Amino acid sequence: MVINVLFIGNSHTYLHYMPQMLVKLAGAADRGFTLQADQITGEGASLQWHWNNSPTREKIRSRQWDFVVLQDRSGGPLEELESFRSHARLLDGEIRRQGAQTVFYMTWANKSRPGNQKTLADAYGQTAAELGAGLAPVGQAWEKARALDDELNLYHIDDRHANPTGAYLTACVFYAFFFNTSPEGLPATLQIEGKIRLDLAEDRAAFLQRIAFETVTNLEVGMRNK
Repeated sequence: MVINVLFIGNSHTYLHYMPQMLVKLAGAADRGFTLQADQITGEGASLQWHWNNSPTREKIRSRQWDFVVLQDRSGGPLEELESFRSHARLLDGEIRRQGAQTVFYMTWANKSRPGNQKTLADAYGQTAAELGAGLAPVGQAWEKARALDDELNLYHIDDRHANPTGAYLTACVFYAFFFNTSPEGLPATLQIEGKIRLDLAEDRAAFLQRIAFETVTNLEVGMRNK
């Protein structure tokens, strides 16, 4: 199984090599999975910015993607919900014209504002349901992991972005979503561009892998039961 994925977003996508982590995980086990990923990002970029950015639209049209992942700036659905929704629709239309499936990348709440997670989940979930798009429930996986292990740190020093552990959990969610299988048993150490970018204890990696799969599976069950 080979899939081609385009990530459209900002630093919540590219920081700590998250797409490259996903590629490494997909190719790490003899499961018959291969993932090729590309990305187009901007610092603090919103979906509105990407819609108005001609290189983004050109990138969507540049090849036959299987999935195109949309990630708004972290405050977008909280502060400019209508802009988030309207530009999600516009980008989804462009993606569909290319024969690809849109996937929304639900981000996580800032560390100091955990109550925002429900608003983010509702915004991404409702928009994905309206458009018949996919939803990668990254923010909910973060929320669940932190609830089960209060010593777990997924955040960068700014308490907004992911640290390498957070990026790994994010990549595991996408793995579970794209391949409909658990990432459990995949490597806890990842080398990217000649350097070790992640080196987790095996039990910590297994915990994150399990949370990722459970979150994706539970979301799918919930959506089917609606």
